[in-house]
Amino acid sequence: MPALTSLSLYLHIPFCRHRCAYCDFNTYTSLGDLKEAYALALVREIRQVGGQAGRRAHTIFFGGGTPSLMPPALLAHLLQAIRDNFELAAGAEITLEANPDTVDSDYLAAIRALGANRLSFGAQSAVANELVLLEREHDFATVVRAVAMARAAGFDNLNLDFIYGLPGQSLASWEYTLRQALALAPDHLSLYCLTIEPGTPMERWLKNGRIQPPDPDLAADQYELAGELLAGYGFVHYEISNWARPGRECAHNLTYWHNDEYLGLGAGAHGHAAGYRYYVVKQPRVYIRRMESGDGDHYPWSAAVAEKHQLSRAEAMTDTVITQLRLLQEGLDLAAFTARFGQSLYDAYPETTQQLVAYGLLCEENGRLRLTQRGRFLSNQVFYRFL
Repeated sequence: MPALTSLSLYLHIPFCRHRCAYCDFNTYTSLGDLKEAYALALVREIRQVGGQAGRRAHTIFFGGGTPSLMPPALLAHLLQAIRDNFELAAGAEITLEANPDTVDSDYLAAIRALGANRLSFGAQSAVANELVLLEREHDFATVVRAVAMARAAGFDNLNLDFIYGLPGQSLASWEYTLRQALALAPDHLSLYCLTIEPGTPMERWLKNGRIQPPDPDLAADQYELAGELLAGYGFVHYEISNWARPGRECAHNLTYWHNDEYLGLGAGAHGHAAGYRYYVVKQPRVYIRRMESGDGDHYPWSAAVAEKHQLSRAEAMTDTVITQLRLLQEGLDLAAFTARFGQSLYDAYPETTQQLVAYGLLCEENGRLRLTQRGRFLSNQVFYRFL
């Protein structure tokens, strides 16, 4: 790996107090007693994959799970390990995901003092019965208080997550949620359409008739409403599911969408570096044992790697197209694609690209290929054509 390459670091924190009805992430509600041992294992993993060849990092993202369940002292150990083993960029973006009911003023002040400079609160809805459906443990008043405490603690970069396309959610209730969110003056909004994942309580409810299937046409109307409303408040729709005030785009997630390199650390984390994609073992106890007993294989993965796959040129090309087309303003830089792969996009995917342009789903402008407005609503079908 070239010494000047700058990485993003993702650290997975798998602990939760409660598993929400829609969640299929790698989370555990009965392993809270492992936090200290888990943090020590993460420190070992950071040492194994860092500290060599002048590796640089420009973003850190604590995701979960519920990272805000980790005591500040343990987060301090993790951040110090990163600083000891990576050359961390000045002003690096350091994000912590948090549930609004797991933080107070002292906690937020403590993590701000450690260097965390971006918070992402899982709000999900401003409507009480929708929060009940999702089995969230907080109400929206708790979100309001958490935002106020975060601002008081000095956080000037704040994201809120919300979900649309819920069973029983109307266009009016979605608009209410959006307006309540905007009243909190966030810097960034992530709006995700509900997907009912296998093995979740919601899937069981769908099968036994407790809930009705989400209405995709209504979800499309909700998505369109969000775009129109947020534009009026100065938000830039920079990625399919993400809006930001100018200059507040999530630098960490831009690494994913540019198909750049990142390291996945912690149980179940995924990484992409040195021409490989890999993931770490999922079960926290197994992860801890692997990190206690192993010295690591070689960069970019640690002793806890579960599986690794060297990307072919064709796979790397497809990944680049699909990830960069998610960026609605940037799109795919055609000259950079040619320089990276020694072949133009139109030569690599001649019929596919020409057809999607002819169908009005993609358009080329100023050397970049982007989804059209229509293409945004059919993005999955567009991406499928490049697989």
